[in-house]
Amino acid sequence: MGKALLLSGGMDSAALAWWLKPDLAVFIDYGQRPAAAEKRAAEKIAEEVGIPFEAVHIDCSPLGSGQLVGSAALPEAPTPEWWPYRNQLLITMAAAIALRRGHLKSIVIGSVAEDEVNADGTAAFRLALDTVMKLQEGCIGVEAPAASMTSTDLIRASGIPPEVLGWTHSCFASDVPCLRCRGCNKHLNVLDDLHRRWPQISCDAVS
Repeated sequence: MGKALLLSGGMDSAALAWWLKPDLAVFIDYGQRPAAAEKRAAEKIAEEVGIPFEAVHIDCSPLGSGQLVGSAALPEAPTPEWWPYRNQLLITMAAAIALRRGHLKSIVIGSVAEDEVNADGTAAFRLALDTVMKLQEGCIGVEAPAASMTSTDLIRASGIPPEVLGWTHSCFASDVPCLRCRGCNKHLNVLDDLHRRWPQISCDAVS
């Protein structure tokens, strides 16, 4: 069955794109601050992989909170960039796009082991959402093939070349990496693990 990858432009979904070669890459600009950089990265990655790319803009910024929208995090937020029900929202949008394609039957997401810090990064969430999605017309499911892997392990297993990984954008706060947010920290730490970081810069360098 055909698969659509929710391609954010970050390292994890880029590695999955290279590894799985899905039938479609979907990028959603939902009103997040780094949307322009993420879209450029996602489009280039899809081009390098050689898969169809579809981008949509649906401004949900009035529903957001935290670094991704540039406001204070809500009291419920487990992390500074937490956006209420974001993964549920994005997967639902991607499924609606896939349904129009007819032959696509699953949405692939780039969840990895580190994402379990948030409820929508857990196996329980994915199972529940997969069940709800399949109860509806279209019967489109949810897959997270790298959920048990770390980002470093996923990138190694995928075989994504450094020049393609170099297009990725991970900052939660800006189109230009801030080197302070969790996204930037993770990006640099993974590059360190892979011995691919150059030049050697520190997240404390601009603090």
